[in-house]
Amino acid sequence: MNEQLRSVIADALDLEPAEVTPELTRGSDAVAWDSMGHLRLITAVEETFDIRLSMDEIEGITTAAELDGCVTTHTANK
Repeated sequence: MNEQLRSVIADALDLEPAEVTPELTRGSDAVAWDSMGHLRLITAVEETFDIRLSMDEIEGITTAAELDGCVTTHTANK
């Protein structure tokens, strides 16, 4: 996983970077990745990486690994 993305996820969801793994899942009881957390996370990712995710991408992201894949796809096209 991209270390910069790991840091962004940790900051947005108020986690320690070591807690951010590819398996981190939206909606998990142990994590503040609820609907508001998702909005904070997406906004932080778009600003940090200077990308724009589509609504389908935003709605479809349920794991840190999926978010990593979207970021990789968008940054590779720059």
